[in-house]
Amino acid sequence: MKIWTTKDLLGKLLEFRAMTPNSDEWNETSLKHNEPRLIRFRRIHSLFKAFELKHKKKEKTNFWSLLSENSKENKLSKDEIIGFFEGSFITIREFVKYPNSQKLIEKEKAFDSDSFKNRDIYQFYRHLMKYRIKVESVLNYNSGVMEASSLGFRSAISLTNELNNELNNEIEKIDEILFEIINPKNLTFGEDILIKEYGFPKDDLDSIDMDNY
Repeated sequence: MKIWTTKDLLGKLLEFRAMTPNSDEWNETSLKHNEPRLIRFRRIHSLFKAFELKHKKKEKTNFWSLLSENSKENKLSKDEIIGFFEGSFITIREFVKYPNSQKLIEKEKAFDSDSFKNRDIYQFYRHLMKYRIKVESVLNYNSGVMEASSLGFRSAISLTNELNNELNNEIEKIDEILFEIINPKNLTFGEDILIKEYGFPKDDLDSIDMDNY
């Protein structure tokens, strides 16, 4: 059974963002008539819980407040997905060490008085993620091409695919940095655990995609 890693998590979020560019649609209600996107959204919700990216609410003493908060906990919000891409999850964590990222950041010290602060991780991640999102659109530049009707078109596709293969190898360096910040504990999950403990949808997404093509 598949083991889900930080690479899968990032890949699924970038895929969902590309498929659903309007962030106002990042909710169950808006996606209920689009099964492929809805299943992806629900999978992301499960992965957020598993990889400890789901915002935890402060405890409430009032019963009705608790009930309301529990209801919210069972839904994934647009703000949480936006927060993933912007790095706001970093600012609400307890102090966490990111040794590889810190080492890269400190290489750019201009003065001896420059001292590493935890907010540097936030700024570092935020800029890298913006870059990663832009690169993803380049890597998928030819993804919508089903058939090339001319020699010139086929040649252009071949050349851009060749360049993208090289870029894909290089972008792995950025991904490794992002992985450390997203998942400092290096958690991984078997799909059976995700299904049993985190409500991961068991739907055959490949089949759903084919039915809705």
